[in-house]
Amino acid sequence: MTNSARINPFACGWFQVEYSDRLKPGEVRPFRAFDREFVLWRDEEGRAHLMDAYCRHLGTHLGHGGRVKGSALQCPFHGWCFDGDGDCVEIPCSPDARLSHRGLRSLPLVERHGLLFAWWHPENQAPDYQLPDLPEYRDPQWSRYHRHGWNVPTVWYEIQENIVDSTHFHYLHGVNSLAEVKRCENQGTVLDVDIHHRFNTPAGVVPGFIQTTLHGPYLALVRFRVGDLAEILFIDGITVRGAREVDLNFSLMARLEGIRSPDMSLELVQEAIRQVSEDVPIWRHKARWERPSLAAGDGPIMKFRRWATQFSPLPASHHEKLELTHV
Repeated sequence: MTNSARINPFACGWFQVEYSDRLKPGEVRPFRAFDREFVLWRDEEGRAHLMDAYCRHLGTHLGHGGRVKGSALQCPFHGWCFDGDGDCVEIPCSPDARLSHRGLRSLPLVERHGLLFAWWHPENQAPDYQLPDLPEYRDPQWSRYHRHGWNVPTVWYEIQENIVDSTHFHYLHGVNSLAEVKRCENQGTVLDVDIHHRFNTPAGVVPGFIQTTLHGPYLALVRFRVGDLAEILFIDGITVRGAREVDLNFSLMARLEGIRSPDMSLELVQEAIRQVSEDVPIWRHKARWERPSLAAGDGPIMKFRRWATQFSPLPASHHEKLELTHV
């Protein structure tokens, strides 16, 4: 049996929650991830929080009618208040009540590069790796984000496996040549992949590359460059909604200075979106073989699968039989 059978669809890692500018101070909303209900909110001081949705009192969903009260979230049913750590800090009808052991689970959450990221671990362990820096986000040579998202009935590792599947770029997406994998190296929770192509452009066939660095299961930084003509850089962010449902979000930046054809950089943004839109029907309908029949030139698929098993592998009693599993 290969290690691919032990990849957890609810793996631990940092995942994209929202764009920072889409969550305003005082806003409260329901949020679903990992087949669980959470409440996402921003307090009046501007700090964002993601925590268990159901009030410890009588089970009210705080994402439906909860109100921000300073730095706390108030239940709409009986007024219990919880701070950003999930601790109950006030019971208005019982001001002398003991407040211990009435807390909610609060996920570690950070804001970076205009995005909200939260840490998920099935056993509530603390983060064991850091989010990457993205200096281009603050560089005036680069555009602001072009945002695009897809909701797909699949699992996270089907999407991220595409990064190392070098052959499909030619046959599915029409890239000029069969790709060459120059590098696929893993360093703990990081996987670096460098794939070189030849691209059709108005200036003729031009060499280029797609360099991807996976930081855990749900976050990848992707650099797509065509010679000295055009370049884009984007965040590939996955949010797991359920066992067979994910949101895939692309936050794409085009290089507009220091490159020969800024317009082509903007076209590359649309090209990246087009290619993923072609992938979606494949993910939607494909089966996943535990023992795929691989051929020379397929790319380091099994190396990716071995790397992916480290993110909270399923207990042996819960291994899926993936010889033919529709995802």
